Amino acid sequence: MKKIVKVLCLGALFIGMGTIANAQLRQSVYINGNIPTGDFASSASDGPVLIAAYNTGVPLTYEQIGKDATLGFGFGYRASYRFDVGVGLVAPYANVDFLWNTISSKWSEKYSDAYMSSPTYFNIPLLVGVTYIYDEMPWNDISLFGEFGIGTDFFWITSEGSSDNIKLAYKSTFAFTWQLGVGAFFGEHVSVGLHYYGLGTHNIDYTSGTREDVPAAAAQQDAGGRQRRSVGSLMLRIGFHF
Repeated sequence: MKKIVKVLCLGALFIGMGTIANAQLRQSVYINGNIPTGDFASSASDGPVLIAAYNTGVPLTYEQIGKDATLGFGFGYRASYRFDVGVGLVAPYANVDFLWNTISSKWSEKYSDAYMSSPTYFNIPLLVGVTYIYDEMPWNDISLFGEFGIGTDFFWITSEGSSDNIKLAYKSTFAFTWQLGVGAFFGEHVSVGLHYYGLGTHNIDYTSGTREDVPAAAAQQDAGGRQRRSVGSLMLRIGFHF
């Protein structure tokens, strides 16, 4: 019995080594356009008047920051291994994206009129997941894929305001994120996909230095309680695979 177990274990080891040997390491780079969703895309209302001379609703401050994101752009990198599973391919992957969104032109103009810098939003999701590629289509050069992944999102909001009046800075935050995607490969080196990134719910807070420097902003936060923003992004991605 022990000999049989040993033989089976050795057989499994050789099969596993063969599978690893047949695996293909692939590297990919992506460019994308993204449409914000959730609180991230909701319209911001006028912020409190922290500066009487600029009664324009800016800065957005803690109450409205993290909203009003517009169409954005980004790029990404992925490393994956492809395994032939008989009907199609399975490709576990590790992925990082860098996503950029600005606020609407309406609000950008308000900041410009008040001689203040407007905030910009950056998301950096780090994901691991798996892609399934169906490569037995009637058209030899086209394969379909579906994928999912989970990980964490780093959300960074640049500071707003002006150094000679009021400058508000915000803490960077992390939140659980996930993504689903479908699309097609055209040949071996190009893909197009539609993906949804659920970038998590982020807690908005001033940096400690900002709270100390701007008592009015600190009082505003203390009175309003913790602000939370649900952040999402619908993306069209073009990939290049090597």
